Amino acid sequence: MAVELGQAKPMAVLNHVEGFLPVAAMRWAHRERSPIYACERAPRLRRLRHGIALIACSVFCLAGGEARRAEGSAPQESVPTPEGELQQPSDAHSVEQRADLYMVRKYYTEAAELYRKLTEMEPKNALYYNKLGISHHQMQNLEAAKKSYRRAIRLNPQYAQAVNNLAAVEYAEKKYRDSIFTYLRALKLTPGDAVIYSNLGTAYFAHERFDYAMESYRYALLLDPEIFRRSGRMGTIVQQRDEKNSAAFNFYMAKTYASLANVEDTLQYLRKAWEEGFPEMSKAVHDKVFEFLATEPLFQELLAQIEAAEKEAAEKRASP
Repeated sequence: MAVELGQAKPMAVLNHVEGFLPVAAMRWAHRERSPIYACERAPRLRRLRHGIALIACSVFCLAGGEARRAEGSAPQESVPTPEGELQQPSDAHSVEQRADLYMVRKYYTEAAELYRKLTEMEPKNALYYNKLGISHHQMQNLEAAKKSYRRAIRLNPQYAQAVNNLAAVEYAEKKYRDSIFTYLRALKLTPGDAVIYSNLGTAYFAHERFDYAMESYRYALLLDPEIFRRSGRMGTIVQQRDEKNSAAFNFYMAKTYASLANVEDTLQYLRKAWEEGFPEMSKAVHDKVFEFLATEPLFQELLAQIEAAEKEAAEKRASP
């Protein structure tokens, strides 16, 4: 069927030409000799025809490949094929890069398989065991994660990130007291790590040691004022973001920011605490730690809203 170039799509034209030209070229190269080729130059001319035919085939095959890639029919790096990719890397650096990419894409099963391969390639590399633990941790395979973290710590007793991550597993298992001691052990190794301080605060909070939680959060903010605005880190260290009681958490976060005289964040967390139903809010906001807000119009507005809401609730309870 004829293809009209003015109407056909580029790929349709290319596919038609790719299918036709190599066959035509080969037929031309191998056609029966006419009497003109009986002369002495015939062998050279035949070789010339073969060469032209091969060049034509190569040019159009390459063009076809480039056009398919342009239209997206070639495999793309942004659309992974886990089964095929697992077999590609061979050296440790390439395997680690591929595994890290899987973690970013949240293909935790594939990442775990590659990290396991890395631990076989370099069984004394604590980093690989730590990353293997994180991949299991993300899949909630807590026993496997704990085993990997402990192996990393045995290989490198000074590995604070692995100690932190072991504490995160203990926290996930609701062993809050154990996790507190393990976080303290991690802080002994790296006393300036804001993530570990924030995790320690979360563990204290879950253990209902609110004053200790506030102090831990305060140190975390002093080390990194943006620590609570970032999503949980997951490179080599796990950052906890699991608040068991959001109303209480927001109130004590407000007190933490108030201790640093941070007006904006204090008001933000106070409002969140009230909206989440923190009990006796009208009394709680008169804690002396909030005295520096006395002249703030937004604080006075919040107080008025809290008092009005509590008055309305009291009237509803009193009505028959």
